[in-house]
Amino acid sequence: MTNNIQNTQIDFIQKRFNISALLSGIVLIGFGAFLFIYSSNMDGNMLSSALIFFGIVSVVFALFLLIARLNVEVYAKTNSPIVRRQIYFDAADFYNIKSAIENDKLETLEKFNRVDEGNVQLYVVHSKDRKFAVLQLLKYEPFDFVPQTDVMVREF
Repeated sequence: MTNNIQNTQIDFIQKRFNISALLSGIVLIGFGAFLFIYSSNMDGNMLSSALIFFGIVSVVFALFLLIARLNVEVYAKTNSPIVRRQIYFDAADFYNIKSAIENDKLETLEKFNRVDEGNVQLYVVHSKDRKFAVLQLLKYEPFDFVPQTDVMVREF
């Protein structure tokens, strides 16, 4: 029917370099290296092993920050980070949910029961400050979720 929201480029969302993740990663790598070096000066195997363990944990967490969090998506107008969610509903509510989305009555979506894994998926991309949202309703058809509405962009 329409483009899938996961494959659509949204103009209001920009990727930015996350300087705080870079600085935190560098500090944690330095702290981990310090723990490695300092552990060789310790008397006692248990304390030395604990320092080595915390040094390894520190370096692994730093690598996670440097790999996964170095680039962040933000809403361009407010620089608020972007959150992506998938909300599942029961198939019995499909037509009511579709009607609410097409008639721009998004506040009525709260009354529908959410389920852990349903056949109806509402894919929502919003800013943390809740000034911007993009959503699309998808329905499970054999082997994949298929778009049932257009990608809808809303600014609040």
